[in-house]
Amino acid sequence: MQLANGNLKNLFERVIASLWFVPVLCTMGGVFTAVVMLAFDYAWKDSWELPFWLETTTDGAQTVLSTISGGMITVAGVVLSMTMVTLSITSSQFGSRVLRTRIRDRTTQWTIGLFLGTTVYSLVVLKMVRKIGQEDLLIPHLSVMAAIFFAIISLVVLLYFIHHITMIAQAPEIVASLAHDLNRSIDHIFPEKIGDPPPENVPDGEALTDQQREAIDGGLAIRSTSEGYIQSIDADILLKLATDGDLVIELPKRPGDFLSRQETIARVAGGKSEDEDRLTTTVNEAFYLGNSRSPRQDVNCSVHELAQMAVRALSPGINDPYTAVNCIDRLSAALCRLSERRIPKANRFDEEGHLRLVVDRQTFASVLHAAFDQIRCYALTSVAVSQRLLEGYQRIANCLTEPDQAADVLHQARLTVEGVLEAGHHPADVVLLRQAYVRLKEQLKPLANRPQPSKSSGNGENSEEESSGDGEASGEVIG
Repeated sequence: MQLANGNLKNLFERVIASLWFVPVLCTMGGVFTAVVMLAFDYAWKDSWELPFWLETTTDGAQTVLSTISGGMITVAGVVLSMTMVTLSITSSQFGSRVLRTRIRDRTTQWTIGLFLGTTVYSLVVLKMVRKIGQEDLLIPHLSVMAAIFFAIISLVVLLYFIHHITMIAQAPEIVASLAHDLNRSIDHIFPEKIGDPPPENVPDGEALTDQQREAIDGGLAIRSTSEGYIQSIDADILLKLATDGDLVIELPKRPGDFLSRQETIARVAGGKSEDEDRLTTTVNEAFYLGNSRSPRQDVNCSVHELAQMAVRALSPGINDPYTAVNCIDRLSAALCRLSERRIPKANRFDEEGHLRLVVDRQTFASVLHAAFDQIRCYALTSVAVSQRLLEGYQRIANCLTEPDQAADVLHQARLTVEGVLEAGHHPADVVLLRQAYVRLKEQLKPLANRPQPSKSSGNGENSEEESSGDGEASGEVIG
């Protein structure tokens, strides 16, 4: 049942993210509304006197409904054409990665759906209009008025859609949309804020022992039965599998990684060779793969989309440093948000405190490198972008709480300044960058000089990192 729920949830998220789901829903809604209105008209056609502005004739009803249905389907085609043109321009100028957010745009989907729904509604009502002399005369007065009302609403929505389509084609709006997805992904994957109390019933201070490490290295190697990008991993399935079989499962892959067939996706300690087929089936069913990455459990998906926009903006063919600056601002703000969150631990335990999962997690350093490495390299030709990078580092530094995070940010800043020096820019620009770097270094000095926690001899991580004090015993997120 749990596996079925996971598959249905993954399928549902794919469906609602598609361009066709809302229009199809609206089309079905148009049919249903027409049936209800016709039934209402038929049931009450002789029970009251209608006001003059609701009355119509069969010829008038047929003319109005024919005009509305023909006009709405024509405008729906225009809306689709405008959408395709916008997608084409967006893809060519900002990269194909950003199409994901444009396809998910609800305003576009509901606009298309409203026109299709009005068209289908008018056609269904038109079919039921019967002239005088025909059997069972029916003039659907209320249904025709409802069609006129839907047509008026559709025209108002069309005006808003034209305004909306001109707005979402602008670079700042696209960047803001990608940043919204990134912030939502951070909130989903790292829900706990630093300073919040740790979860209850989770053991504290337990680390991966040498014996457990040897057992995992010598355990069963579970291989992938399909290929694609890991969009999500259902940790509840794996945790239940490990708990029921008294196993320890290590996952060397994380959401966002690419899997090829027969590639190792897990190592199982405590498993028997005769159970290898069952374990392979269950573990593979916990991995949801797709042809592209998804931000559901992969923070770096949205990070790479923003970074790609910045890199393309810095290319000689486009030469748009202001878009790159916009991306840097959003990325630095997102990293400020991430620095205030607790990073899930690599070791996950069951309710009784036994180690069950060892995962490859996303960290602040990995997201920082994904955000700025490529931009830093392509920004060598633009001093303004390099300056904004240092401003972004300073914005992040204002939110940092850990010495290792400060070291990572300072490392990025040093590489940025060294790259500008090698590019041979004007000395005045270089002086500004040096001054910004010195200010950042002074700002991070108190944090960088803070004593590091003592190292553990278990698996090379900090003792705090190895504890499960703020990890999760279960939950779907494998960060």
